[in-house]
Amino acid sequence: MGGKPSVPDARLPADRTFIVTGGNTGIGYQTAKKIAQLGGRVILACRSEERAKNAIENMKKETQEEFAKVEKKEETGGEVPELNIEFMQLDLASFESTVEFARRYKDRGLPLHVLICNAGLYGPSTRTLTDDGFELHFQVNYLSHFLLTLLLLPLLKESAPNSRIINVASEGHKFGEFKLDNIQGQKSYSFNKFYGNSKLFQLMNMYSLARKIEGQGISIFSVHPGFVDTDVFRGRSGCSKSCISCCLVLSKVGKDTESGAKTSLITALDPKFDDKTALYIIDGKPTNSNGLSRNTAKQEILWRYSLQCLRKKLNDVILQNIGEKLENIKELEDEETTTKN
Repeated sequence: MGGKPSVPDARLPADRTFIVTGGNTGIGYQTAKKIAQLGGRVILACRSEERAKNAIENMKKETQEEFAKVEKKEETGGEVPELNIEFMQLDLASFESTVEFARRYKDRGLPLHVLICNAGLYGPSTRTLTDDGFELHFQVNYLSHFLLTLLLLPLLKESAPNSRIINVASEGHKFGEFKLDNIQGQKSYSFNKFYGNSKLFQLMNMYSLARKIEGQGISIFSVHPGFVDTDVFRGRSGCSKSCISCCLVLSKVGKDTESGAKTSLITALDPKFDDKTALYIIDGKPTNSNGLSRNTAKQEILWRYSLQCLRKKLNDVILQNIGEKLENIKELEDEETTTKN
């Protein structure tokens, strides 16, 4: 077991289908490109059509260049893989966009084997609400991904066993806190704290969801990619982004995006995870998330609150997959748990 695990290089079945949110840049870009190079079908779920299509063209160009190298020619017999990768629009700052993405995907009749919830943001400096009324980190990094997962669970179940959900979390979860009376920044706000909160919530939700879907042949994981200077910092000012980049370099812990994608790829592709679930993965190996994330009582509180937040977008057909009923999910109480006060 010595050394770091490597990314599996076995060819994938042509119909094995992966959704990668935020796959047009950074870690998601490298994750999507590698999966497509191995023969999988990849859907880039991104907000910007222009950026996604530019990313796809760059992936194809880079693949041509990579496979033109002598060592690659020897491995592949000179054959350059044709990438089966496409764009579908998804804006995680909008529940409407998230629901519409899931509807369009289902209407196409495509299977789904692996959902990689990769998209995320870090910033802005001031508390910002989405049009749905939720704090930006909370919705983009956590809540909309949870909604997307619930909407796509039936497709993952159809592709079971060995369907997978992967949340790109972070060691930043250790800086998070769970205070329901300030979960939307009603009382105080710090972008560092609320980024950490969103990553903490991803982990807490992973443990909860794993229990709810036990026995359905769907595994769920959270991964820490390492400290990578990526477009996740797009909400920061130029000065702040430069400071972050310098810190990564000076501390010698920063990874490039290709290295940062390895843990997502290992978790998505390695057969050793076929019969595993509810694991937090760093450098391709399971490790412990912090104690707060593993507190089952607080997990359940977050679970109930999250369903309350999503109540208007859910129905009993969706909820039956997680053993819930709409009548048992209370309306969100404005005075305590929403941003409208």
